[in-house]
Amino acid sequence: MSDESNLYDVLCYGTISVENVTRLPFLPTPRRDAPAQSEYDELGGEAANVAVFLATWGLRVLLVGNVIGTDRKGDFILEALKRYPAIDSRHVCRRPAVVTPFSRILVTPDGDRSRIAYWYDHTPKVELTAEMMGQARVLSVDAYGREERDRAAAVARALGKAVIAADAIWPQFPLASLSDVNVISKVWLQTNFPMVFDYDHSLELQANGTGVVIVTDGARPVLVVRGDSSAFGVEPYEIAHVVDTNGAGDAFKAGIIYGWLQPDWSLEQQVQFACAAAGLNCGRDRAKDPPPSLAEIFALIRAQPH
Repeated sequence: MSDESNLYDVLCYGTISVENVTRLPFLPTPRRDAPAQSEYDELGGEAANVAVFLATWGLRVLLVGNVIGTDRKGDFILEALKRYPAIDSRHVCRRPAVVTPFSRILVTPDGDRSRIAYWYDHTPKVELTAEMMGQARVLSVDAYGREERDRAAAVARALGKAVIAADAIWPQFPLASLSDVNVISKVWLQTNFPMVFDYDHSLELQANGTGVVIVTDGARPVLVVRGDSSAFGVEPYEIAHVVDTNGAGDAFKAGIIYGWLQPDWSLEQQVQFACAAAGLNCGRDRAKDPPPSLAEIFALIRAQPH
C-alpha cells in the first residue's frame, strides 16, 4: 500500500482519548434514575479511532494528537494501542501535569448515544511537523481542536500530501480550504448552521477551496459533491440490528481514506466501501467484537449491490 518514500500510508492527527461506555435501557431524567446494564472503557478520539480501522485493514499509520497524562487513562490508551502493531504511537506524548481527556457515552437500546466530554479543550496538542508528515501519503485530521488543525493541514498541503478532514464545516477557516475531501456529519452541520441546505453549504465550502464534500446522515442517503460541484447520493447498507452508532462517522471516514488509497477505485466505490464499514460498525458490540474486517465489508457490498 505504500511506496519507498513513505513509511506510513496515513498520518492520523487529532483527538486521542478514552471513552467510558455505559449501556442503559433509557436515559436518566431528574425524576427517573436509569439502571446501568453494562459499562466498559475503550480507546477513543477521532484520530485514534480512524487509526484503528485503517490498521485493521492493513494500512500503516502514524498517530499524532493531543498530549495524554501519566494517569490510569493514559496507561489504558497505550495498552490499547499495543493491540495494533501497524499503528506507530511514538509521538503520543505523556506529561504528569496533564489529565487524559475522556468521554462518558450513554448508549440506549436503539443504538443512539449521548456524550459528556472531559478536558479536551484544556489538553496540550503535539504540533505536526514537516518531518512527521513527510513520512506519510495522506493526512487524516479532525476539526475538533483549534489552530493546530489548520497548521497541520497547511504542512501536509505544502508537501503535496492529500488532506482528508472530518467536520470542517466553517468556510472561513483554513482547514476547510485545505481539504481534498471533507466528510461532514449532517447533525453537526445542522447544529451549527440551522436550516442550511447540505448542497448549498457544500458549494460554499468548495468556493473557499474544499475539494470533495461528503455529507453523512445516519441511515439516510449520503450526499457526495464532487470537486466540479456535481452531486450524487449513495444509499447506506441495511444492518439487521443496530447495537451502537458511536464511532460510525470515524469508520466512514476511515473507509474513505482506504478507498482514496486504492488506485483503481472510483469516488462511488470509495463511498460504498465507507458506507459498508460504518454500517457494520453500528452492528457490533464494541465491548467484545473487533472492528469490521475487509472480508466482512466486501461481503456486505456483494450481498447488497448498489
